[in-house]
Amino acid sequence: MRGKIRTPLVTAMILFVTLSLTLTTLFAQTSPSGTTLYVDPPSIEDPTILPGDSIVVKIMIDAVVNMKNCEFNLTFNPNVLSVRQVTKQLVQGQYPNTNVDVDDVVGYVWVNLTYTNAVTINTNTALMEIKFFVKGYGTSPLHFESSAIKDNAGTPIPHETQDGFVRIFVRNIAIQDVSVLYHETYVGRVIPINVTVLNDGDIPESFSVSLFYNSTLIATQNVIDLLPKENTTLTFNWDTNTVPPSLDLYVIRAEASILPNEANIADNTLEDGTVKLKIVGDVNGDGIVDIGDLTAWDAAYLSQPGDPNWNEQADLNYDGYVDKADATIILEHYHETL
Repeated sequence: MRGKIRTPLVTAMILFVTLSLTLTTLFAQTSPSGTTLYVDPPSIEDPTILPGDSIVVKIMIDAVVNMKNCEFNLTFNPNVLSVRQVTKQLVQGQYPNTNVDVDDVVGYVWVNLTYTNAVTINTNTALMEIKFFVKGYGTSPLHFESSAIKDNAGTPIPHETQDGFVRIFVRNIAIQDVSVLYHETYVGRVIPINVTVLNDGDIPESFSVSLFYNSTLIATQNVIDLLPKENTTLTFNWDTNTVPPSLDLYVIRAEASILPNEANIADNTLEDGTVKLKIVGDVNGDGIVDIGDLTAWDAAYLSQPGDPNWNEQADLNYDGYVDKADATIILEHYHETL
């Protein structure tokens, strides 16, 4: 009696499982595939990559059923990249028949892949590998301009695409300006010198700026995390107490330290400004303190900035007024010479 009851029950269970599997298979075949065609890695933004280097991306696919053919047109910025090599990948033991068209002037790579046996892929799988040559600095989307995936019957398989992105960073520091407050003055004076420096690159930079007269270092200052396309001005105070006076001009030069992989090091240095450093009392700058300097002082006597006879060189104590105190300084150094 028990055996007779168990047999219909077992039969019903078998029918239920069979029906469930059938419905599951049917649902998997008729429901949206969730197929994704994408670039891997999705982004390449490495400051160490330079023009002349190569980068590699793979065209990947995920979750596709019964794929017989895959075709896509991937565009790129031809000013930044060019295609060096396109390599088909082994998929489920077979290499597809492949057609490839590359245009490095317009900036695209078109690929058509046809598999002898249709493939069903449940995990992320590489279809193609593309090696790019880095031509220049800038950015390049890797954009699926068009794509088509078809099954064994030639029916389009719905899918989405995910583009890639490449940035080749510019790293560049430029000295924009060197501004000297006093171009002619006396030994011992502190001379303010402003140096303007620009981060002409794509990422924040930290670096140092050194200031020289001729080949002698005046001072070095550090710049920390200067933002891209922004500049900053550094003020150097040049103490000339230990600098020899000279009839020749001292040339002022600023230098920014060279960054790793810097794009252009020519603009890291700028000579812009000269200083004539005289012995104290040498108003006319001929290398000797004599009657000529007293004559020049006398011509500017009682003047101040804005007066027609104002002579900055006759204001030896830098108080903005030419008077007897300045003459006293000249007399203290009378007959001194270079």
